[in-house]
Amino acid sequence: MKENNIEEIEKIDVEEPEDKNLEDQIKMNKSKKGLIILGVAIILIIVALTIILYFVFKYNVDGQNYIIARFLIKDLEEYNPLFYSTFTDSIEKMIVNDTEVNVSNNITFDKTGMVEIELKFNKKLKNLDNLFYHCHSLEEVDLSFLLSEEVVSASDMFNGCKNLKKIYFGDFETKNIYNISNMFSGCEKLTTVNVDIFYYDNLKDIYGLFFNCKELTKINFGEFNTKNVINMGKLFSGCTSLTEINFGDLKNFETKNVEDMSYMFYNCSNLESLNLQKFDTSKVIHMNNMFDSCEKLKTLDIENFDTRNVENMFYTFSNCNHLRSLNISNLNTSKVIDMFALFKDCTGLESLEISNFNTSLVFDMGEMFGNCTNLTSIDISNFDVRNVESMLGMFEGCIQLTSLDISNFKTEKLEDASFFLNGTVNLKYIDLRRFNTKNLKNKESFFHQNPDSVTLIYNKSIFDIQIPSNWNAKDVGDNFKKY
Repeated sequence: MKENNIEEIEKIDVEEPEDKNLEDQIKMNKSKKGLIILGVAIILIIVALTIILYFVFKYNVDGQNYIIARFLIKDLEEYNPLFYSTFTDSIEKMIVNDTEVNVSNNITFDKTGMVEIELKFNKKLKNLDNLFYHCHSLEEVDLSFLLSEEVVSASDMFNGCKNLKKIYFGDFETKNIYNISNMFSGCEKLTTVNVDIFYYDNLKDIYGLFFNCKELTKINFGEFNTKNVINMGKLFSGCTSLTEINFGDLKNFETKNVEDMSYMFYNCSNLESLNLQKFDTSKVIHMNNMFDSCEKLKTLDIENFDTRNVENMFYTFSNCNHLRSLNISNLNTSKVIDMFALFKDCTGLESLEISNFNTSLVFDMGEMFGNCTNLTSIDISNFDVRNVESMLGMFEGCIQLTSLDISNFKTEKLEDASFFLNGTVNLKYIDLRRFNTKNLKNKESFFHQNPDSVTLIYNKSIFDIQIPSNWNAKDVGDNFKKY
């Protein structure tokens, strides 16, 4: 019996483990195969999803990539472009009031009123330039569903949309946009614009961004980033209702790379003050018309302006007729070539400290002080005018000036001095001893409508204009010492 038990134990210890190991190995192999198949399946699914998502987002197959625009049609006979014609090829579907129609940038409507148009694009757009250019009937635009991450330029996007009142940006992506020049130009009915969406530092050109936005009253730049902007010309030009511009602490609104500030605040006729103390103007070349026609501007502190590279200053302060004083004695004008009408129509100015102006490169001083009706004195005795070709109407209308010392004016290149002193009705003394009129044209208009009994110091050998008979003219010849 013991022997039988031993045999059974041996069978258990030897034969049974072999069957168990084989079964476990088979199960393990099956498990590995299952995992491999599952892994391959997962990989294939991921690849398939990636491909699908790629085409969905690249070509927007049933994806979000559309603009909703609302137009107010007032006149059925009027030509009403709906979008710029070059975008026709990029539009997959066009739905007008929930009805799909053939893609066209112009549709004939059978009735007036509000029309909602959905433009569904067949690809991601890289350029939005002129998209709604001069769409006069456009009233509202919703850009919330436009895939804009590849857009690099939106120049003139809404230019001339004179009835546009609302723009919904939603998640409009601006990370690659560098050019938004004239984007809202001529949007006369816009009362507010969210510019905080442009918080990336890739912007370079914002020329005319708000040009003729006549109903904008306040602009808050907040996160608006201008770190790399080069062009700010006409930025607020024609914003006739603008009363406040908040540049913040200039942490984001930087001007250190700006080269063009021409017409920047032109005709901002309701602005009473501007805080520009932190403006970095060291690279600016063009300042012409910068504050032109800021009629209500009462104070202007630009004492810290760095103008070492400025070349153009024509009309810079023209028609700022509420300015009583202007501290510009520290301005570096060594590169300025044009000062035409620099202070023209500044009827509130009583004095100007510009004796340190470097004018050695200036060729045009025409109307420089024209119609400065309250200017009682001005020291320009150190002006270097050797390259000046025009002094047309330079002091015309300066009715409060009583004396004028320009004894150092050497005018060998001067060609036009027509109406030079026209309307200076209170002038009693003028020193022109170095004033050379040999190359002047229209000499007869030099003394046009001048006052009586003026003492004139001159050099007959170089000043060959007929002097009014009632003037006290004193020829000092080549004696250049003060009379």
